[in-house]
Amino acid sequence: MNSNLYHLIFIDDDKDFLNSMSMTVTSKLLKESDGFEIESHFVSNPNEGLAFAQELTDEEEKIAVIISDQQMPLMTGIEFIEKANKIVPKAIKMLLTGHASLDSAKYAINHQILDQYVSKPIEDYDHFISLIKNAIQTFHLREEKERAELEIRRYVYELEQSNERIRSMHSAAEKIAYLAQGFKKLDLDEVFDLIINRLPSIFNAQYSSLFLLNEEENCLQMVRSNYLDEPFRKPLDGNDESPMIVALRRNEILVVPEIKQAPYDFLHKNCLGKSCIIIPFLIGSDENAGDILGASEGLKGVLNLGNIINMDSEDIVNYAASLIRNILGINILNARLYQKTQRLAIIDSLTGLYNKHIFMEFLRKECDYCERHGVPFYMSIFDVDDFKAINDTHGHRIGDEVLNQLGLILRSSSRKSDIVARFGGEEFSCIIHEDDEESIIAFLDRIRMDIFHSKFPASIRLSISIGVTRYYPKSQDNVEKLIDRADKALYQAKNNGKNMVEVSFIHEATTEL
Repeated sequence: MNSNLYHLIFIDDDKDFLNSMSMTVTSKLLKESDGFEIESHFVSNPNEGLAFAQELTDEEEKIAVIISDQQMPLMTGIEFIEKANKIVPKAIKMLLTGHASLDSAKYAINHQILDQYVSKPIEDYDHFISLIKNAIQTFHLREEKERAELEIRRYVYELEQSNERIRSMHSAAEKIAYLAQGFKKLDLDEVFDLIINRLPSIFNAQYSSLFLLNEEENCLQMVRSNYLDEPFRKPLDGNDESPMIVALRRNEILVVPEIKQAPYDFLHKNCLGKSCIIIPFLIGSDENAGDILGASEGLKGVLNLGNIINMDSEDIVNYAASLIRNILGINILNARLYQKTQRLAIIDSLTGLYNKHIFMEFLRKECDYCERHGVPFYMSIFDVDDFKAINDTHGHRIGDEVLNQLGLILRSSSRKSDIVARFGGEEFSCIIHEDDEESIIAFLDRIRMDIFHSKFPASIRLSISIGVTRYYPKSQDNVEKLIDRADKALYQAKNNGKNMVEVSFIHEATTEL
């Protein structure tokens, strides 16, 4: 058995995808081994994968990472991972899953069956390879920790008189291991709360603040604190010698036993007490880079801990902080990925508006509410006039830019109570809460004029035609009739010359007595 050899097992019934991944992993993952060897295996049958995992285990080989597709004919990915957990409980388990299986992935993570999931299809292979690399590094760190704990136990047994330091390190590891179980959540606010409210106790700290890199503004932005209320931002400056910037630039934990003697420009120095700890974390990027300022990949941030009572020795603090830093980054990254995936399920990526599927759900709920309570609402359909000519003349890239800007205008022009969605290619729809028909027409006409007078890419002048109708409760009205009336009003606007609002407030139905 080669103690420096780690195995990666990839399970997917799609052999073409496996072949593609085999080339990608071979060309990218194996370039950086970090002192150990990685041997990758690609298996298309989950039962064969389980048998192979058992064979490697019997030979005392180390399986570091198992990656499985969720949708497979013989068993689901989660079922496969549950069985693999009995064979290789220490391996990092990752799941490739589509949007439809997100709830299963969330359940598996929260019940500690699964360590991480990745949305499929994979759009960014570099990021995916980084996740695999981080998983292997995490497994390696666990191996190192287990070896360290064996050494600690021997050291305690042989040197009982010097055991205080060892006990402190063991205590810190136990606290962090216990805390790490709570971190396996997918709600970003819950993860932030655990970091701010529970982590400080491990270091006997009273104050904590968490900053994440805001790449657009090139600054560290405070996302949570238990003692700072202002929305602090710290610009990234390569010459800045403040402790957060130094720690992040060096990717190095800073332990400051005496704040007054330290050569740093601390944020709210008087609040931090005598000593503090700054823990940077970098996930999904090249952690060996000399200067991360300006880097755009992965997650970067800093956890600050202050007002520490009876700080442990510097080596124990560094030990505990080094165990925590990967837990921080990986769990924040997981929660952010889940949040992003949830958003993609309801938001049209081009316009930033709701997609048609979620809009129809809103529309059905509005109709049900109107039937029960009689609260009026209106529905309008917008259509860009002559949009095909824009694509034919300027190309689809400019057409997409026009739709993107149109989404911005519709979001800024609508009110908080309105629900605006992309209904089709260049067609949009809006649910409007209002009880006055004249106000509705004036509101839609204002949107029409805002768009008509806006500047679009390639100096394009844009106009829209709008059809609007209202829902009539207690009259056998329904979603299909509502959309049909709005669509007919839109068609009338097109026939009457475009760039106008047409209404359809007539509903032929028998009112219930």
